[in-house]
Amino acid sequence: AVLLLILSALYFVASASTSSRLSSNTKNDDDAAARRSNISLRGIRNTANEKALPPIFQQSSRRRVYQRWKQQHGEKDDTALILSGEANLVDIVIHRDAFFVDDTDSDGGGGRYNYKVTGVFCHVDFYLHKADPSVVPMFRDLVGQSAHCKGSGKIRTDLNTMVQKAREYDERDGAITHAIPPTGFVFHESRCGSTLVANSLMAMEPDANRVYSESSPPLDAAQAVSRNKVPKHDGRAIQLLRDVVYMMGRTNEINEKRLFFKVQSIGVKSIQAFQRAFPTTPWIFAHRDPVQVMMSHLKDKGRTKAVCTRSRSAPPKDLVDLVKTYDASAKVSRLSVEDYCAAHLATLCEAAYSAYERSEGRGKIVDYKDLPDALIEDIIPNHFAQPIDDEAIARILKASQSYSKARTVGASWVEDSDRKDKAARPEIRSASDKYLLPVFERLKNT
Repeated sequence: AVLLLILSALYFVASASTSSRLSSNTKNDDDAAARRSNISLRGIRNTANEKALPPIFQQSSRRRVYQRWKQQHGEKDDTALILSGEANLVDIVIHRDAFFVDDTDSDGGGGRYNYKVTGVFCHVDFYLHKADPSVVPMFRDLVGQSAHCKGSGKIRTDLNTMVQKAREYDERDGAITHAIPPTGFVFHESRCGSTLVANSLMAMEPDANRVYSESSPPLDAAQAVSRNKVPKHDGRAIQLLRDVVYMMGRTNEINEKRLFFKVQSIGVKSIQAFQRAFPTTPWIFAHRDPVQVMMSHLKDKGRTKAVCTRSRSAPPKDLVDLVKTYDASAKVSRLSVEDYCAAHLATLCEAAYSAYERSEGRGKIVDYKDLPDALIEDIIPNHFAQPIDDEAIARILKASQSYSKARTVGASWVEDSDRKDKAARPEIRSASDKYLLPVFERLKNT
């Protein structure tokens, strides 16, 4: 009986017109789909109430999606798949001489700058993220679980050329695709509720929203802008960032109309690049109590490897400068793990505060303790200027009850702030007070 319920479950993301075009699969088709799918349903099948699972995770829905792809796109070439919006930008390779296209400082006379960058495309199963973002919370999770993003399923092509073709394609009368301009950017300190923010933005209205959570192309492009030291190549770097966002905002789903990016924590140091490329797009920076963030990174005593210590072998200049403001004779190489982690997090918060002061109202600081209420009452309706109704609020509140990085179905969130405060070691408190607390107080008072 359970099996019959699963096989009859409706695919609630696909439109009714699409569903009507899908034919039933043969056993061979089912076996092929199962082999090509990277979704692991073992944990889902073992849940206590399988009937309550979202249809999106049931095998029949996976088979329908595979059949849809096979029927509609089996004979299309790579360019057609990209232009039709069925193959999505998932990665870029910026060549060493990317911006040395010619020896002029013009835009080539075509209204745009050129560059040498390879784009990597594949068919991303966005419906997985729309169904339950906590199961595939990061973009890498979503790509990893997308059946057609494996090996030969990826398309590599010159990005500059493809962008120009896509823009021409989208401007045609009757085009089936459209590009969504960015609605908002989410920057963060790390381990501060940013994934809850991203998941809430998706839960708000899944059919209408596309949310990228820590996808690499925007960060890579923004860092190329930040690192460019040749003024005459500046236009090309900015063009690349705009083109990346354009391609990631392309869709053939008529209901999709909002586009959000949650950028990796290190991306806060490139906020200026995003502001230059998209000067009217609002952004937020999420942060949290210093001790609680530090405990998320270094909860186990003696731990030497964490996200906040990745740069330890080659400390960035801003971190070295920050450390020396507190102790001119200090050597970064001799910092404790706790001190280095706190200093790293402080550089992120300092970058956010500096960008906020120059943002002319486009930036906003959000404290973890105010989530999700701040999203519902202020960020979404006022800062991002998007309508939010009672149903959207209910979906956001429901999403906030799940562990945002569960990577499974049905994992509930248990608030841990008090536990982290009580368990904090003296070394963590000392490092937090020295490096993080001053900038935290400034962020709190914005």
